[in-house]
This record gives sequence, C-alpha cells and structure tokens, in this order.
Amino acid sequence: MCGISGIVGSDSIELVKAMSRRMLHRGPDDTGLRYEQNVCLGHTRLSIIDISNAGHQPMSNEDDTVWITFNGEIYNFEKLKTEMEKAGHNFRSKTDTEVIVHLYEEYGERCLDYLRGMFSLAIWDRKKARLFAARDRFGIKPFFYCFRNGRLIFSSELKAMLASGFTKKDINTRALEDYFAYGCVPAPQTMVKDVFQLLPAHYLIFENSKLSIKRYWGFPLAKKMPGLQKTEQEHLADIRTILNEAVKIRMVSDVPLGAFLSGGVDSSVIVALMQKHSTRPVKSFSIVFEEEDYDEREFSEKIARKFNTDHKQILLKQEDIIKTIPAIFDSMDQPSMDGFNTFVISRAVKRAGITVALSGLGGDELFGGYSSFKTLPMVFNILKTMRLFPGSSKAKLAFRLKGLTADRQKLKLIFSFLGCENLDELYYLKRTVFLPDDITNILAIDYEKNISSIPPAAPQEPTDAVNRLSFLEITNYLQNMLLQDTDRMSMANSLEIRVPFLDHILVENMFTVPGHLKVGSDFTKRLLIRSTQDLLPREVYSRPKKGFVFPFQIWLKEGLKDYCSDALSSGNLEDIPCLNSNNVNKIWQDFLNGGKLYNYTCILTILSFVNWYKRNVLDE
Repeated sequence: MCGISGIVGSDSIELVKAMSRRMLHRGPDDTGLRYEQNVCLGHTRLSIIDISNAGHQPMSNEDDTVWITFNGEIYNFEKLKTEMEKAGHNFRSKTDTEVIVHLYEEYGERCLDYLRGMFSLAIWDRKKARLFAARDRFGIKPFFYCFRNGRLIFSSELKAMLASGFTKKDINTRALEDYFAYGCVPAPQTMVKDVFQLLPAHYLIFENSKLSIKRYWGFPLAKKMPGLQKTEQEHLADIRTILNEAVKIRMVSDVPLGAFLSGGVDSSVIVALMQKHSTRPVKSFSIVFEEEDYDEREFSEKIARKFNTDHKQILLKQEDIIKTIPAIFDSMDQPSMDGFNTFVISRAVKRAGITVALSGLGGDELFGGYSSFKTLPMVFNILKTMRLFPGSSKAKLAFRLKGLTADRQKLKLIFSFLGCENLDELYYLKRTVFLPDDITNILAIDYEKNISSIPPAAPQEPTDAVNRLSFLEITNYLQNMLLQDTDRMSMANSLEIRVPFLDHILVENMFTVPGHLKVGSDFTKRLLIRSTQDLLPREVYSRPKKGFVFPFQIWLKEGLKDYCSDALSSGNLEDIPCLNSNNVNKIWQDFLNGGKLYNYTCILTILSFVNWYKRNVLDE
C-alpha cells in the first residue's frame, strides 16, 4: 500500500517531490522518483509483498520503456506471474507490481481485466509517449488528477495535489452542495474546483496533450438467463466458495496481519474464514465503550473465544476522543461526517505491530444488510398507489403523517418522500444529511440547488428493487464515503485494510442473484448468513442489526461540548466566507439544547468541513 504521484507535460521534479513528502504516511518504508523529459513519477512505499529493495518503485520492464507507480494489492499475482513467465518475461522481484508491468506489455489497457484486487496505478509508456492510469472496480484505492494547460498532474491524495502548488484552492460549489446533502464528496467531484477523482472501474489515457477516460468494468444485470435457473442452495454454495477464496488470497502478506472484529455478522464471518486458513491464532481487534447502548463486546468476545483468536479490545472513552479528534481531522483528505472509528482502530492496530488488516466492509451493501432494503421498496409501492388518488387525498395523508412524529427533521423527510418519483430519489433522500432548505441556510454563496444530484456511477441498471438498492449503496455510500474514509484513516496510520466482500468475482456473482432471495423474513443478509451458518454462534446472526457507531450523540454534548462550541462559534467561522456563521451556530445550539431539527451527523458534517477548510484552504 502506497502513495503515487506524477506529472506529464512537465519535468517538474520539485512538484512531485512536494506531493511525495505530503504522503509519507502512506509509504514510510521507501520513496522513489523516475523522471525524463516532460515526465516525472513519484512513489512512497509501504512494503507488504517482497519487502526487499527489489520492490522499489517506480518500477520498469526489462528495457526501461514501461514505468509504473502503483498503489494497492493484486491477489492473483502469483498465477499471473506464472503466465507472464511462460510468455517470456523475466522478473527481478517477487512483487505484484512487476506483474502489472508485464501484463500491460502483453495486453495494453486490457491488462485491467486480469487484475483481482484493489489498485490505483499510473504507467508511462515511453514508446507511445502516453500515460495510462486506472482505478480499481469499486474505488478502494484513490486517484486524483488535474488537467490544465496541456499538463496532467495526479496523486493518491487531494492534500498532496494542494501541496504541489499546481492547483488553486478554489472551492467547488457543486461539491460543497453535495457534501452538505450527503456528508461526503461524491466522485468525480472534489472539494477543489479544478481537481477531479477518476471514477472507480475507469482508466484514463493522456497522449498528445489530450485526455480521454473510459470505463472498463460494469455491474452485471440481475435478470433471468436462458435455461435452468440456479436454486437457492446452488447460490449459497457459490457464495461460500467464492468468499472463502476471497479471504484466503487476502491473507498473503510478508508483514504481520490481523482483522477488525466488531462482533457483527460481516466481521465475524471474515475472522472465521481467516482462522480456517491460519496455522496460528488470528490477531483480532475491536473497539469497546463505557456506554452500554453502543458497546458490543459481548459478541466480539464470543467470536474471539470460539475461534481462539489473539484478541485485543480498545476501550475508547470521551477523554480519549477529545485528545484524538485533532489528529482525525488532520487525516481527512476531504471533509467527511464519518471515518472516526476507522482512525481510532487503525492507530491501535498499527501500534500493536500489525501492517495489514482484513475488514468486513461491504457486507451490508452487497447482501442487503440495511433496513432500507425492505422499507424503501415498500414505501415506493405505496407512493405508486398514492399517485392513483387525487391531490386532496395526498394532502390528507400528509396531514395525518404530521401527527406521527414531533421530530421536525423526520417530518421534512416524510414530505420529501411524498414527492419522490422513483426508487433512486427515495434512496438519495434516505442518505440525506441536510435537506435543500437547510443547505440554503448553511451556505453563504450562490449554488445550484439540486438535491438527489449524484448520478449512478455505472450505466447498467439492475432489474429488481433489491439489486438496484445494492447497486446504489455500493456506487454511492460505500464508494464515496466508507471506502474513502477507510483508505485515508488507515493510511494515515500506515496500515493497509483489505476488504474481501468487495472481491469483484463475489460482487459479479451476487448481482446475478434475484433480489427476492437476498431479503427475506428469516434473517437480515440471509444469503450471507445461510451460506456461513455453520461457522457462527446463533446469537451473532439472530440478533437485530446494530450499526457500529461512536456515542457521538452523547459525547458532543458532554466531553466534546467546549471543543464544538468554540469551533462552531460565529467568531471562529468568520474566516470561512462560504458559510453563514450565524445560521451554522444556530444549528449547533439547536442540537445542544435538545432540539428536534438536527442530530449528531449534522454536527459532524459541519465540524468536519470547518476543520478541513481551515487546515487545507487557510493554512499555507
């Protein structure tokens, strides 16, 4: 796991060095530069596979005509290496990086089709005088770029782009609107006006001063295929086989390896399968709290005992988060309302001597773990029925709904739901942090009011509601928030996180399964549970789903109260011209006084942006 950077159209070595220095946390083990006329590639290395000097990057082919800077892991690299050796290629290392170089020589941009893993990469092809860059299918690894005046600059982090001096610090108002709507900055936008993210499953080619971007992978459709359909038992067998392999190949490492264990189904399945493939106890880690409503140690301890893992609990108290929160905000490459938990556990895991950890991230999105997989299709069907009635009936229904809740934020959502025309709009509203009128009050600038503006990241449309929602969760919430936060917070602590549930073969398989098999009355994530039921104690999968969240609803009003009151005071916000300081402070006061308009996610969304702006725009 590493940091990559570069520029094409200029041989500005100092610019690339500046980006590399800003990303030393991503690669503390080694740094490298490759430059020639009008091209410079940079690399910071966190050594995972072949930790010898042979793994130094940027790396080349045999005659130095192809150079790569690579961030990620290719889990099927040994098989691919054998194929490349048969094709006549010579290897100087045992790395997966060198495999990609030779795959590119053989297949050009089609080399991406052979890669099973997570990656962002840039390859300079000297013979063709072109840069080829790509990002993995789900956006696990980041890739930022800026194309201006015939020059292309790229990096693994937005902060490194800003450190280069090549990009201006102008705020992207479209991204600002989307951020306050959803608590994250959706690709391809970034918070900086002229910097973009390469979308997942896309590659770019920069040649003859022209930039082109293309998609190389898409989600399969969940539809009836000719011939006999698979039975549920056959689907379960497929899931177990693929998931078992996905975990196994992600355990290949030349450095110490562990696992996150929350006690939920997803992380418990990963730990169970890891222990199956390990000759020694798996090192597992979980965060526990003093607040009982948020603490899940009962279940993480049960899994740790069942599989005899070398388990460590990290007790997180209010006073600990007060000391840690400045470092968390420093690590945010873009503002985000999430990521706090990943930073805390990543730091503890790294301090325990672990360099690679497996996570259950993606299980909910892929297997239908959220309540919305049941509720949103039902709401949509109700709305379709309502459209058959005259407007007066809708008004009467809205009036009755008004009496069901005193929570004004929920009430605003209810009225917004009534105006939705399709399932996508319902989904985006479900993921909304601030509604349009709130955003108007928060922002002190003109912007294009366009709620539900995030387009799907792929053209294919799964044919049933459950698969459509799974697609939306993966291409929006997972890609734009969870994966981005996981990468930044783990890499801030020089820790690599691997996510077996996002093995693309598993994802492809799951999107051929009809939605009615995924969401049933027996279990949440029923196919995952039924395919691994023999591994887990019943208490783990039969209990109601409980998301892993910090007690921020409590902490913001107690231990973090003074910190937030200062950060969100009108005086402290004067340097941020895009915010209406008085209205922002009113939101904080409403939350603090127990109002029903705003919850803790609203406060974290504002707080994260304020800290990001001061650290990245105001600080020189």
